[in-house]
Order: sequence, then structure tokens, then C-alpha cells
Amino acid sequence: MKYFLTIFICGLACGTGWAQSEKSLGYDKISKFEDQRARVQLNGLWGIIDWNGDEIITPQYQRIMPYKQQRARVLKDKRWGMVSWEGKEIIPTIYDTMGNFKDQKAKVSRDGKWGLVHWDGHEIVPVKYEVINEFSQGRALVKADGQWGIIDTEGREIVSPKYDKIKAFENDRAKVQLNGRWGIINTEGQEIVRVQ
Repeated sequence: MKYFLTIFICGLACGTGWAQSEKSLGYDKISKFEDQRARVQLNGLWGIIDWNGDEIITPQYQRIMPYKQQRARVLKDKRWGMVSWEGKEIIPTIYDTMGNFKDQKAKVSRDGKWGLVHWDGHEIVPVKYEVINEFSQGRALVKADGQWGIIDTEGREIVSPKYDKIKAFENDRAKVQLNGRWGIINTEGQEIVRVQ
């Protein structure tokens, strides 16, 4: 008994025993393991541990979404970003919102403006549009200064925002309206029927 007590006290005092390890104190919550990763909560903040209990990410985020394709969206100071499987912050926590990734792209917003970010961290489309619609046939409608335009999946403006309305593409053609008059454009933004 005396021998055990000596080891216990040394563990506390020497800083080498389990009593000094923050990990040994446990967490407030541990989520279900998925692909050998689990979210953990400590003092209201979330982190990630691996299958062995080692911290991949120390608890620091307000939210961590489940990993998808070895990436997870994270919330810190009410801003969204993304971390890698290894716990590296790929996309800094600078966005008010971050949508789900589709084809390695997600819509993001900041201060009421929208853009597109690639999951490797770079902005495909700067956060500058009032609206970015969903992509269809490799094109998405965007709105800036009250006018509509079109971008492709690489973020290139096929049509700079200049129309009052643009309808969805059908058979590689879309109707456009400007000053009450209608015309037609193709997927490259060329006016097949000019808007006078």
C-alpha cells in the first residue's frame, strides 16, 4: 500500500504519471467513431481524436461536422472553415456560411456576399455576388448590383452581370431580358437573338 501511494504521489508531483495528462481526464462528450475518427467535446469546444485516443485536433471549435471524403467543416468564432483528415486547417475560418461540397466545390458567404471555394482551399469565385444559383450543364446564374450573369465551373464569367433576368438553359439556349425586351444566348454567352 505504501509503495502504491508513493507511485501515485510521484505521478502527480513529477508530471509524468497519468494524473497529469489532460487526455486521461477524459472529455465531456465523445461522438461515435467513423473511419477511426471521433469528435470530442471539452469545456464546450470540439476537437478530433483517432482510434488510439490521440488528439488530431485539440478542442477549439464551436462545431465540427462529420468527415466527408476526409474533410470536415468547422466553426470557430461564428465563422466556417475546413480541416483535413490530419487536422490541418485547409480553409481558414473566415466564412459566415459554407455549403456542402459538390464536385469539390462549395458556396460560401461573407458579409452578405457569395463566392465559391475549392476544397483544396482556394477561392474559385471571390466572395462578391449577391446570389449564386446551383450549377446546371456547367453553368450557374450569378447576381451582382441587381443584374444577372453566368459563370462556369472554373469561376470564369461567361456573361458579366448585365441582364434583368436570365432563364435556365434548355438545349444549350437561355432566354435573357434587358429593359423589358427578350433575347436568347448560348452557353458561351453569345446572343443568338440580340436584346435591343
